[in-house]
Amino acid sequence: MYQLQRPATALYTYVQAGRYAALPHESFKFVVEVSELANIEQTKSSDKSGLKYFLAALGPGFILAATSIGPGSIVSSTNAGANFGYNLFWWFIVMLVFRAVFSLAMNRYTVVTGKPLMVGIREKYGKVWAVLAGVFAFLGQCVYGIGNFMGCGLGMNMLFPGLPVKYGGLIALVICAVLFFLKNLYHKMETVMKVLVGIMAIIFIISLIGTAGIPYDGTVSHSIVGMPAGSMALMLSLLGTTASLGTCAWGSSLAKEKGYTTRDIDQGGLRIDVIVGVIAIGVISLCCFFVGANLLPGAPIKNGMDLLSALSGLLGAWVRPVFGIGFLAAAISSFMMAPKLGINLLLQSLDKDSGMENKAENIISILMLVFAAVVGFLYSGVPAQLLTLAQIGGVINTPILGIMTILLCNRKDEMGRYRVGKGFTVVLSQFSGSYVAMILKAIPLIVVLCWGLVPWTMAGAGLFSG
Repeated sequence: MYQLQRPATALYTYVQAGRYAALPHESFKFVVEVSELANIEQTKSSDKSGLKYFLAALGPGFILAATSIGPGSIVSSTNAGANFGYNLFWWFIVMLVFRAVFSLAMNRYTVVTGKPLMVGIREKYGKVWAVLAGVFAFLGQCVYGIGNFMGCGLGMNMLFPGLPVKYGGLIALVICAVLFFLKNLYHKMETVMKVLVGIMAIIFIISLIGTAGIPYDGTVSHSIVGMPAGSMALMLSLLGTTASLGTCAWGSSLAKEKGYTTRDIDQGGLRIDVIVGVIAIGVISLCCFFVGANLLPGAPIKNGMDLLSALSGLLGAWVRPVFGIGFLAAAISSFMMAPKLGINLLLQSLDKDSGMENKAENIISILMLVFAAVVGFLYSGVPAQLLTLAQIGGVINTPILGIMTILLCNRKDEMGRYRVGKGFTVVLSQFSGSYVAMILKAIPLIVVLCWGLVPWTMAGAGLFSG
């Protein structure tokens, strides 16, 4: 039952969805006024149509793409090709479809109800599930931020060879910290991330074209379908970056900040934004994948500098600043946005205020960047134990968010006529079931990873007690 003291925007959402019966009797006197508000908004939105409307609808998808494509995903995608040739091409397609259907479902839920996904989980299924998902998302982004810090330093070094990597990372930290306090931050970030994603796409396409003519030597397979031995760990790693449901859940918050209405569901604007964002991720990831298979067959890389060295050897010194711009764009966009993702989901799970311009969210995001810098200076990279912890958290987090999305999007009391159809539910369930099956198959690997944490944890406890 909807309470009278709830915000008018939430009542407006109910009127938009045509669910007058869901309102208490006392609220009917507001229906006329709110209906007029809805009509005004619809008329205002109708001023844009066709291509102009779809271009205006783009936004959250680009922010999510910029967040997802970072130094880690570039290395993982490249190594998928370097280690296994074209065999895992099908897996990229599966991941992209997986991401698209869940992003669309989560955004749809938020647009109809006015609530980001994490808020819906907390209100309808209890704070335990919400907090569990929020904590794992937060810890994961704390750890991945270390790799993004070092990636920013590498990108700076590619452009300015005399600049030490760690100091390049510090410059990126200062830039990100300043940007966090801009006014109207969401719209500014939307514009910046569109530009950065465009730069990445162009430069990685150039890299792919440069390697397309390399003769095939048979070191790795060029069959686009296969399940090579030893590929399971890399497949899970790719799933955790390219198709992270934590990132998709944050996308529902961005959809709210963008200001989508149910008209954007009906007119296809919401769908276009998701599809374009996923295509951007796919283009960049697959360029890295094919570059790895063509240029580095059987020779996986450790970081972006290894990939740059190989490209420079093939194409010449001119590629260094060009590739450096693309790599730095990937690193700094992830470095800035990933902390926002982690703390946003955690705050929502704890029933706290959040948002692009939320002061607490921005301060904690800066502290996460500082943590990444400190660890980066001490270890010159991501400690393997922390990376393992983040990956295990991601393995647990994904099925929680997947199952909760299916449940929330099928609630008739909230979704009304926008409840997802049976076919869409089957697709969501199939992807969730397949992921759980992969986890079960990978249990021995997960056990080994967990066991690797034991001596590190014991050593840390001994150091603390000493």
